[in-house]
Amino acid sequence: MPEDIAARRWLYLFLVLASTVAAVTEMAGIFQVDDFTWRETGILILFAILFAWIASSFWLAVFGAFARFHKINLLPLKPDSGISAARTAILMPVYNEDVARVFSGVRAIWESAGADFDFYILSDSTNPANWVAEEMEWQKLREVLGSEARIFYRHRARNTGRKAGNIQDFCENWGQLYDYMVILDADSLMTGETLRKLVGLMDANPRTALIQAPAGLVGRHSLFARIQQFSSSVYGPIHTAGLAFLQGADGNYYGHNAIIRVQAFMQHCGLPKLPGKPPFGGEIMSHDFVEAVFLRRAGWDVWMAPDIGGSFEEPPPTLLDHLVRDRRWCQGNLQHLRIVFAQGLTLPSRLHLAMGIMSYISSPLWLLLLIVSAVDMMTYRAPATASYFGLEPSLALAVSHAAELVVLVLATLVLLYGPKLLAAVALLDDPAATRAHGGTGAVLWGVFWESLFSTLMAPIVMLQHSWYVFTILMGMATGWNSQTRSDRALPLGFVTWKFWPHTLIGVAATVILWRHAGDSFNWFVPLLAGMLLSIPLVVVSSSPLLGLWTRRENLFAVPSETRGLGVMDRAHALAGVHENLSQDARLLVLEDRKVRDLHLALLSGTPQPEGDARLGLLRAQAARRETAAFSREDWTLLLSDSEGLRALP
Repeated sequence: MPEDIAARRWLYLFLVLASTVAAVTEMAGIFQVDDFTWRETGILILFAILFAWIASSFWLAVFGAFARFHKINLLPLKPDSGISAARTAILMPVYNEDVARVFSGVRAIWESAGADFDFYILSDSTNPANWVAEEMEWQKLREVLGSEARIFYRHRARNTGRKAGNIQDFCENWGQLYDYMVILDADSLMTGETLRKLVGLMDANPRTALIQAPAGLVGRHSLFARIQQFSSSVYGPIHTAGLAFLQGADGNYYGHNAIIRVQAFMQHCGLPKLPGKPPFGGEIMSHDFVEAVFLRRAGWDVWMAPDIGGSFEEPPPTLLDHLVRDRRWCQGNLQHLRIVFAQGLTLPSRLHLAMGIMSYISSPLWLLLLIVSAVDMMTYRAPATASYFGLEPSLALAVSHAAELVVLVLATLVLLYGPKLLAAVALLDDPAATRAHGGTGAVLWGVFWESLFSTLMAPIVMLQHSWYVFTILMGMATGWNSQTRSDRALPLGFVTWKFWPHTLIGVAATVILWRHAGDSFNWFVPLLAGMLLSIPLVVVSSSPLLGLWTRRENLFAVPSETRGLGVMDRAHALAGVHENLSQDARLLVLEDRKVRDLHLALLSGTPQPEGDARLGLLRAQAARRETAAFSREDWTLLLSDSEGLRALP
C-alpha cells in the first residue's frame, strides 16, 4: 500500500476517533451528577457508536472536499494508449422490466458506443408476456440496426442465483470470448466515450480487475426523484472523491456501471451458498460487495473512477419505491455478517462490508438511543443532596449543563449538515457547474429544501429500516421482485395504508413526551414532525406534477436537464415513440408464424419440460386457442414446450 494512502487512512481514523472521544466526554460530563445509571451507561455506549458513524461520514466529506479543492488525481492509473484490440461485452440483465425502456436504453448506448462492443440482453424474466415481448423487441432492434450491431438475447429457463447467477451463466457460456465485460442495470445508461475510456484504462493497467464508474441519478420527473437527482449531483462528487481518496486500489463494486476483467472475475468471484436458510443463509443477495472482496483477496486492484463521468441510472420515483428496494438491500447487507470475518480478506474489504451492514443497523440503534434517552428524561430524579435553587430537577439539569448541551447539538448539526455545505461550496467554486445547476440562487435554495426534506424523511426511513432489521432477525426473508421505475402519483388511500404505523407512532410519542418530558419536548420536534407528516410527505413527493413545477421554477436543477444528456435524451425519445403490441405477446406465439418461429429458434438448446398430463392438456387447449384460463405457470410451461409449439396448426 502506498505510504500516502496509509497516512490518509491513519489521519482519517484519528479524526473520527478524536471527534467521538470529545463528544462522548462532553456527554459523560452532562450525566455525571452522581453515579451513572444503567440507562445513562446505555445512552453513552449507543451515543459513542452513532456519533462515530456520523463522524465517519463527515470526515469522508472533508477529505473529498480537500481532494476536490486541490484537484488531486483520484485515479492514479496509467492512461490508455490508444485504440484497443480487446473484446468487451456489455451485459444488461433484466427481470420482468419494461420492455420499451430496456431496448430503448440498449439502442441509445449502442448508438453512442458504436460497433466496438457486443451487447447481451440476459433475461431472467418470469412473466411469459415479458419473455415473448423481449424476443420480439430484440428481433426488431436487429432489423433496425443491421448486421453490424452485435446484440444478442438469451432467456434463462431457471433464474437460479438471481442477477449473480445470470452473470455467472454468461461467463460460463461466453466469458472466454471476451477480455472485459461492462455490467449494466435495466435503467443504466453509459456514453460511448466513457466505455472507451474504461476499456483503455483496463488495457493500460493489467493488475486492475474492476473499475467502478459512479452513476449519477437522472431521467425521472417526480418531486422525490428530482430531489434525489439534485442530491446525487451536488453532494455525490465530494462523497465519491472522499472514497477514492481513501480507498486507492481497495475499492468497492456497486453491481452495475462498472467494467470487469472477465478472466479475474471467472477465477475468483464464484459465490458460495451460505449454510442455512434465508434470510441469513442461501444465495448471497448483495453479491457485488462480495465479488469486490474476492478480487482484492486474490490480489487484484479494484478502483473507483469518480471523475470519469458518462455513467447514469434512474432513481426510484417515490419514497415508497425507495424503501421497497431497501428491504432487499438490507437483507443482502446483513448476510455479510456471515462473510465479514472470513479468512484472507483485506482490512479495507472488511470495512466495506462492515459499513454496508452499519448503514442498516444504525437505524435500530438510533431508535433505541431515542427511546432510552426519552425514558431517562421522563424518569430522571435529582439526588437529594443536590441544590438547584428551587428549579424542577429536569429543568435544573438542562440549566446546569446548558453549555455542554449546546456544544453537543451544534457538533451533531455540523456533522450532519456540514457535508452538504461543503458540497455546495465546492460546486459554487466551479462557475460552469453552478450554471449547470441553475445558478447560485438555485443551488442554495435547492440545498435548503433538500436538507429540510431529508430531515423530515429521516425518521420515516429510521422506522422502516428498524422494522426491516427486526423482521430479518426474526427469520423473515424477502423475495426478489422487479422494481417500479416509472413516475407515478401515489393515491392517498394507498399511502395511508402503508404509512399509518409511522403516523401512529408519531402521535403516541408526541403525547407521551409532551406529558412526561415537557421540558425536553423541543429536542424531539424534528423527529416527531417527520413521523406525523409521513403520509402527506410521501403523497406530495410522489407527484410528477410538482416535480415538473419545481423544474419550471429552476429548483433542483441538474446538468442533464439544463444542458441535456444525449444518451438519456435519445433513450427517452425512443421509448416515447415505441409502439405497444396490439395483442398479448403470448397469444402471438400461437397465432403468428413469424413470432413462433423466432421463439422456437431462441428455445434451441433449452431443456424440454417433462411430458406430464398437465402439459398434454395445455397442448390440446392451445391447439383450440382455449387459453383464457391459463395461469402464468401454464403459459411458462407451454412456451417452454418446443415440441408442442411446433405441432400447433
